[in-house]
Amino acid sequence: MAKHAIGCTLGSLAIPDTVGALEAARRIGFDAVHFSFQAASDTEPAGLARIREAIDRTGLAVPAGLVSFDGEDWSSIASIRQTGGFVDAARFPARLERCRACGEAMARLPIRHVTLHAGFLPEPGRPHYRAVCDRLGAAADALHEFGLTVGLETGQESAAVLLRVLRDLDRPYVSVNFDPANFILYGSDDPVKAARLLAERVSMVHMKDALPSDRPGEVWGQEMPLGSGRVDLAGVIEVLEGGGFAGALVVEREGGSDRLTEVAAARRFVMDLLREKPAAK
Repeated sequence: MAKHAIGCTLGSLAIPDTVGALEAARRIGFDAVHFSFQAASDTEPAGLARIREAIDRTGLAVPAGLVSFDGEDWSSIASIRQTGGFVDAARFPARLERCRACGEAMARLPIRHVTLHAGFLPEPGRPHYRAVCDRLGAAADALHEFGLTVGLETGQESAAVLLRVLRDLDRPYVSVNFDPANFILYGSDDPVKAARLLAERVSMVHMKDALPSDRPGEVWGQEMPLGSGRVDLAGVIEVLEGGGFAGALVVEREGGSDRLTEVAAARRFVMDLLREKPAAK
């Protein structure tokens, strides 16, 4: 059994101050965080110095940072299909600049790996497939210029489509941030089957759970506290470890009224899950 760092996404804590969120993550027992800037001033020199000091002081590992984009509308599947990632050519110049700005700031912390949502990647052969891949490749290249590798978050498309995109991109510094619950939330794939296809390309895993929608692909499924949804988390980890994955398991919680309590409970769930796994032979 691999030994995984157990982390949480910084945004899951719903604490608007980045340093306060880092301190809270450490206080409730996490080893690592999926980092994100919580305020615009964070990327200014004084903000970066304050964050760097907090990371050093808490001893938290930072397996990845998050690059997010203004103008993404997550209110429905239909709205994020139109506004997410690099699908819309008109939004791309601003998002490429955002990648450059975030890449420079993350590298100064220093962070060496970042994740992002590329948007709904079209199936190969569709009219905009090549154009979307080209935009995604340009964004990954811009981040790599700062010494960063890039993880694409799963779920908006099937694992087979994502795997084809990775092969066509042909960039060894682009990998997969595997979020099994997203496959259920979007109704795009089965998490364990997706893990089998993508295992060798996975650099980090989001530990998140969900229930499916009765209209998959049209209406969101429901995100749930870890262990109360339909994701076979033990099965996903087993498959990914079989493909060589030994990276961080990162709790993500996007709903709930008491984030700190729920995220702390999710950490205990992950620890129990790892203890119950049989030792590798």
